[in-house]
Amino acid sequence: MKIAIAATSAEENAQVARGARAPYYFLIDTESGLSEALANPASQSERGAGPQAAAYLISRGVDTVVAGDFGPKFRIELESGDIACVEKTGTVSEIVTELSN
Repeated sequence: MKIAIAATSAEENAQVARGARAPYYFLIDTESGLSEALANPASQSERGAGPQAAAYLISRGVDTVVAGDFGPKFRIELESGDIACVEKTGTVSEIVTELSN
């Protein structure tokens, strides 16, 4: 399973960010244990950040997105792609630990 965590920076101690405009997504592959921080190409979009960010995550094969908040367009696009939306707060490392247990 691939999980994307919206983050305020590329550091593991970054705070979980709002969904579509998050500067970064931490991509975690629970099967391989690999993780990487990816810059969100939709974070600076003037319009349509939700659909753009959703399309980006869908193209990366994400199954679940964790964010502090989901805008309605972002949530609709993700859910139409069969991607689970989970609202959480804290740091990326806290979320990773929680998901590992």
